[in-house]
Amino acid sequence: MTCFETGFSVLLDIKTWDSWMPMLSLVVAIGALCTAYYQVQVGRSATATAQAHNIYQQYLVLCMDNPDLASGEYRPSSAQDERYAQYTWFFSNMLFAFEQILEAKPKDEKWKDTIASQLNKHKFHIQKSKTANSKHWFEDLDSLIKKVKNS
Repeated sequence: MTCFETGFSVLLDIKTWDSWMPMLSLVVAIGALCTAYYQVQVGRSATATAQAHNIYQQYLVLCMDNPDLASGEYRPSSAQDERYAQYTWFFSNMLFAFEQILEAKPKDEKWKDTIASQLNKHKFHIQKSKTANSKHWFEDLDSLIKKVKNS
């Protein structure tokens, strides 16, 4: 009896459900679409994070293999200094890794701070490097390079 007194008896009528079915289907479809979109975004973010960590790990391995180059304190001893040539390649490799990280995680301020601290170690070379100042890098990396150069 309560069902008939409260007006919920309409839910027992098949015609009511038949008329509501398109609307209910639409609501369920929109919910499923929102869930799928959210899952794709979470997956992309997780992939980008993993990619950034992997790239930075490779950079750190390069640093451990070449601590004198990673320090940023290497200065050429002559115009024919082979180790300085290796440093310039190390430096280019570093910039490329940083560019990839920033492309993967462009809004992550922690990555930007980490990269800026690494760039500061190489400020001497940034001041004179044509590679660093070519403005062909990802815009966020160009901005960090400019900030380090002018600091």
